[in-house]
Amino acid sequence: MKMEKPNQKVKTNNTITRRSFIKKTTTLGLGVYATAGMGPWFIKDALSSSGNLNLYTWPDYSKAEVIKAFEKSTGIKVKVTNYSSNQECMNKLRAARAKGFDIAQPSITEIALHMEFELYQAIDENKIPNLKNLEPSFYESSKKQGGVINGKRVGLPYDWGTEAITFNTDKLNYKYGELSYGTMWEPEFEQKVTCRPHSVFIGAGLYLDATGQVPSNRMYDTYESEAKMRKVYDEILKFLISKKKNVKMFWNNAQDHQLAFLQNGCLIGQTWDGPILTMKKEGKPVTYMAPKEGAMTWVDSMSIVKNAENLEQAYAFLNWAYTPEAGAIMAKSTGYNSPVKGVDALLDEKTKQGFKEAYPGDALENLWWYPNEHPWFVPARTEYRDKFQAA
Repeated sequence: MKMEKPNQKVKTNNTITRRSFIKKTTTLGLGVYATAGMGPWFIKDALSSSGNLNLYTWPDYSKAEVIKAFEKSTGIKVKVTNYSSNQECMNKLRAARAKGFDIAQPSITEIALHMEFELYQAIDENKIPNLKNLEPSFYESSKKQGGVINGKRVGLPYDWGTEAITFNTDKLNYKYGELSYGTMWEPEFEQKVTCRPHSVFIGAGLYLDATGQVPSNRMYDTYESEAKMRKVYDEILKFLISKKKNVKMFWNNAQDHQLAFLQNGCLIGQTWDGPILTMKKEGKPVTYMAPKEGAMTWVDSMSIVKNAENLEQAYAFLNWAYTPEAGAIMAKSTGYNSPVKGVDALLDEKTKQGFKEAYPGDALENLWWYPNEHPWFVPARTEYRDKFQAA
């Protein structure tokens, strides 16, 4: 199902914050403010429990600061297993028959595909009293994005972030409004670009749509049917192959970002926000900015694996994640953004400044939101990714 897309630009200023952005999402087709249906009770106080939790997650989300804070707060010991893509997450859970893990954290738009194999169980919101701290706009919009399947809540928002443009600040300088997804394909950047081999199709497609070369309704047409998707992706593939000499390195995970810019000589690329903003806070010569076509925006989730053995501990993690303190620890250590109320007040000034510089002007009103993906989409996208890499 395709998410609603904002068609009108809203005037803004350069002092927008995470908090004011979250309030604005209701005007951008991302849900309405409503109170989550939760009871005031909690069957057993998992916050005071012990035991173990098997967490299956992205490497960024298993930072020591996050895991240690949860263990200290609850007494629960965490065993972490990482994956580097939503497909890897799904395939391993399928192979394990949804056993061996308690919580997984796929992108929320991927859950519908995962549920084709019944990988997650229904979440009892009554066991998460801190769910009241989740911004209502994220709670509501997540239902349509994939958090509710067949009337059952199977995924809840954990964080949100974007994929946009990173560049080396020692060598380059761009202002908001002039930077584009097309910038990194200019001749001067031969062997200086990094990108992810499948999501670069979206960035290139947004550029080709904005310039009138390959109309695609901001790439949303490619999610409506496989025929429409292939018609557009055929043209994007031709463009990318013609520019492939610019690619120095493909990335697949957060660690690759540092390798690309600090060791392999990349000057510009299409990257995630979190790793780059973390590097920027550490004083590395990089910055991250939304291009004029719009930053590609995703929401990652928390789901309880169907055959989880440690249910009490799983609910303890969900409940802890919805405290402002936990949200702030996650945001400060990863560079991503929390949808929990009260987090902004706990963030350091460098984190706040990095957010403001990443999304100047009307960048937050111009975000490109990932739609829900039909089962045919990922296999078709993988086909085009492989053709690009092999070219």
